[in-house]
Amino acid sequence: MKRLIELIMIGFVVMISMVVADTQVSASAVNNYIASHNITNVSITKQIWGGFPKYKYRHGKGKPEGVVVHETGNSNSTIFDEIAYMKKNYRNAFVHTFIDDDHIINIANTDYLCWGVGYPGNARFVQFEQVQMHSKSSFAHEVENAAYYTAYILNKYNLKPNDAAYDGKGTVWSHNSVAKHLGGSDHTDPVGYYSRTSKKYFHHKYTMKQFYHLVLTNYHNLT
Repeated sequence: MKRLIELIMIGFVVMISMVVADTQVSASAVNNYIASHNITNVSITKQIWGGFPKYKYRHGKGKPEGVVVHETGNSNSTIFDEIAYMKKNYRNAFVHTFIDDDHIINIANTDYLCWGVGYPGNARFVQFEQVQMHSKSSFAHEVENAAYYTAYILNKYNLKPNDAAYDGKGTVWSHNSVAKHLGGSDHTDPVGYYSRTSKKYFHHKYTMKQFYHLVLTNYHNLT
């Protein structure tokens, strides 16, 4: 009887370990792919356009309080299409940087605020847009570029990584978290894009929590 109980307990432990392992794999499928394929970020290209207005953050020039992650919501555009459109329509909205699988293009001076999430977030955060990708490899490369850029901005402005999703207090924000905790917008990006694209190519959703862990990896590599 004692031996039977021991066998049952061993089987239970093995089963729990398998479940945990499967959960870990599915929870980090994109990040694991990036690591196993040695995907690294591209260099930042500065193409600062002089037409954007220059207003200080609420604490002054060069004093952002974090980074907001966006995605364009356009499945048919290229990064160059998006940049050209934004320059024509900056009075409605603009961000600092655009990212895809092969580019990190900074178009507005990050020492000054941009108009991407409304009040009060605009006066607090550096903001960037991701263009929608349409393959497993391109999505992974884009996410790595985005995580690197987020870490780069945190490091540049001496901001410590802190996921804002839980309490609305932190340095790494999705547009969704800004809308939820600060208002000024009802947008939910990049949550849907991450989940939808990752399910299509990796069979598991990708979340902002997982993206934040990728940001941490990049941040530690920079510091």
